[in-house]
Amino acid sequence: MGVGRCGDPDRRRGRSLTVRTVLLGDSHLARLRRELDSFPGEVRNAAEGGASSRDLMGQAAAVGVRESDVVVLSVGTNDAAPWKHVPMPEFAQTLSMLAASHAPRGWVFVAPPGVVEARLAGARDRTNAVIDDYREAVIEVAGQVGGRVVRTDLLLAPLGAKAFADDGVHLNGAGYRVLVPAIVAACGAIP
Repeated sequence: MGVGRCGDPDRRRGRSLTVRTVLLGDSHLARLRRELDSFPGEVRNAAEGGASSRDLMGQAAAVGVRESDVVVLSVGTNDAAPWKHVPMPEFAQTLSMLAASHAPRGWVFVAPPGVVEARLAGARDRTNAVIDDYREAVIEVAGQVGGRVVRTDLLLAPLGAKAFADDGVHLNGAGYRVLVPAIVAACGAIP
């Protein structure tokens, strides 16, 4: 679990609480290292490469999500993989259950960016059409809980394939240079 430095006191109920940014989900957040210092407060990165929505409750429990936290969540890309294939109703229900069981200061949902299908290794891999369905579910759940959504797919559209690593799934430096400031801004906009 990665930790970034920074500290902003949060005055709630007459006591000083440290604002934390908690990252949950998949490799789109797990790969953040140097960028963690740009997030508000202390950063706890519980995201893991290969994680799906089925891993979220465990990640949240491991970090101990608090009411003063801003939680950044990125899932959908691995849920859409044929070898994991988390059914859409289960995916949406898991996101809703996570949001219902934790009451942080705010939620930032990072919508899955999609993939560069031409770069994927196998014929039976993720497709953008399938990832689109997971993205819509993320957006819907975010709306239900008053969360902010970072539309990674739209942010990275001007870069196209140049935002992705050679594997066609993970983002590269160019992609993160666009994505991270948008996530930080969404975190900062939470009162």
